[in-house]
Amino acid sequence: MSNYFFPGPSYPGAIEWDGSPIGRSNVITRTRSRTTRANKVVDETPGLLDRLLSSAKRLVNQNRTKIYQSDVIIHGIRVRATTNSPHLIKFWRMNWFSPDEWKGLTSMPPEEVPRVIVYALTGVADEEEAAYYSRSTDTIIFFNTSYYGQLKSWVLGAVGRILARDFGIHSIHGACVTKDDLGVLYIAPTGTGKSTSSYGLMQFDGTRFHSDDWVYVRYAYSTKEGMKVSPLSIEDRNGSIIRGYEVYRRLEREGINEDLKVTARTLDDNIIILKAKDLDIKRGTEAYAYISEKLFYLRSSLVESFPESIPAILESDIENAPDIKDEFIKENEEVINSSITTLDKLDYKWPRGADFDEKARTIGRMFAFDNSRGMLDIASMFGREPIFTNPLEPARLTSVVLLRRDMNDPRVAEYLPLNRFMSRLLIGETPMKTREIAYNAYRAVDDKKEKDWVSVLEKETKAKGIEDIYDLYREKKDIPETLREEFELFRVMNRSALCFDINTVLQNDPMIKSKREAVQNSLKVILKTIINQPRDLRLDIANYREFIRDP
Repeated sequence: MSNYFFPGPSYPGAIEWDGSPIGRSNVITRTRSRTTRANKVVDETPGLLDRLLSSAKRLVNQNRTKIYQSDVIIHGIRVRATTNSPHLIKFWRMNWFSPDEWKGLTSMPPEEVPRVIVYALTGVADEEEAAYYSRSTDTIIFFNTSYYGQLKSWVLGAVGRILARDFGIHSIHGACVTKDDLGVLYIAPTGTGKSTSSYGLMQFDGTRFHSDDWVYVRYAYSTKEGMKVSPLSIEDRNGSIIRGYEVYRRLEREGINEDLKVTARTLDDNIIILKAKDLDIKRGTEAYAYISEKLFYLRSSLVESFPESIPAILESDIENAPDIKDEFIKENEEVINSSITTLDKLDYKWPRGADFDEKARTIGRMFAFDNSRGMLDIASMFGREPIFTNPLEPARLTSVVLLRRDMNDPRVAEYLPLNRFMSRLLIGETPMKTREIAYNAYRAVDDKKEKDWVSVLEKETKAKGIEDIYDLYREKKDIPETLREEFELFRVMNRSALCFDINTVLQNDPMIKSKREAVQNSLKVILKTIINQPRDLRLDIANYREFIRDP
């Protein structure tokens, strides 16, 4: 039985209501995770999209509830949301850049017409609680749920499909930090230490915080004059045009010898036309990361391993922070006491008269329910200077880290060549053994079709005694389109930055005395890896201390 609970709805049938005060606001949503019913292949059912749109527009036009409409720009793509949820529209506008904000920060005019249309409506009597996506029309429809996390993830997935298909831009569920202008991208399933690792690096000099949850990666060639450009499309002598993610392999194979017309984009988004022979293709590509969010929608459970974040989260608007029982405080006494001690060292100003129980209860409520979220202004933690705020400021990626947590594996870190890197992503698992292709539950794809295909491939790999699943993947002709798209971009990523596996299991080191010490040692492993980029890296519990020892 849980030692936390949520206050009941303010009226029967409510979709969202106020919870016990914490932070600037605390909204409880009836649905606190993904909807039970979700359909990302609406286009396969004739007439379904028309029926869903009819239900949505009927409610919008009835004037029975206040309707909010808001356009935002997500990495250059204009997205329009229509909703009657005060909670959703508030988080939507805090999370993303408005068209005016985009233009002010980037000096680039925003798109005039939205490419992605979103309806998120509650109180739709003739529809069940559900989420729908039409890829052919880039339309998302949510009925009778106001949990922002799922709405955000589906919108990111829809935008990601457009960016990959039309622009060759890679959308990654990950976090990014730079150290002395060396960018590290973390790709990881939930529960393996992505946030802890990214926020933890900020304790070291020369770091800048980039992204917490979602990163856009562009792959760029150098021109022979030294300019960095990302190809958008190529046109051959016959007028045939290849766009987006497919351009890299074509340039690698034929760009040096063929007089291809290349439409490309500079790192700051200016469009240029050039010839393939103008590119230094033999040198290969470099990877550049761009931010996605204005404010970070993140799990407030970050405080459990990073108590320094407590003041900033308490200044945030929060979603689904529960109430807790006395038993929860007793069970988590060590974490709560340590957090209070950290805040005392920071001279944090609690409300006047706050006693120990109030402090403990406030901290406990932030990590009792794993899906509690806050809309965090990261500048309130680190200041404006050491963070990326311009959505078109690139961060050069030199390292990619695949995080995992397998307590039965003594390996701590190793270099990942292409086959190992791609195989890890194809059969990615969370600590709860849930399969996530590319560690990304956000992708706007037919999840079942992809996972079933990979499952068959995995069985065939084992039956043939093949070591890496990617060896067999490359031979296949029936690869699902969205999977082929994703892994072509990951192939280019592996050519553009050194890739490593980090297993966050240092709690198994018998010399470790606390979880915090394990985290600090893991951060030292990551920091040394970023700086030294060793292609022969292979560490385990027995030898990693020598690697992190100061010279």
